[in-house]
Amino acid sequence: MSNNRRYGLLSSLIQQCRYEIDVDKQFELLQKINSLLPKTSRLRTPSLITDDYIRTALDRIDEYLLDKRLTLINRKLDVMYDTVA
Repeated sequence: MSNNRRYGLLSSLIQQCRYEIDVDKQFELLQKINSLLPKTSRLRTPSLITDDYIRTALDRIDEYLLDKRLTLINRKLDVMYDTVA
């Protein structure tokens, strides 16, 4: 799966999880999201899961995805500038 598709899928699952009311379903979605992350970036889940933990975890994953997207965009821009110069 390409990075853009993976980030799109992760973003979609994050939004779905944020709007889910049932904490058990939120946790299932969070586990799926976490499994799609690279092993080095996966979150450790505590033994007690609360809706506050899920919101915090989703925020962290969103930050991670934003950082990765910006890195990819900057790499593309660097390549574009290198080919123009």
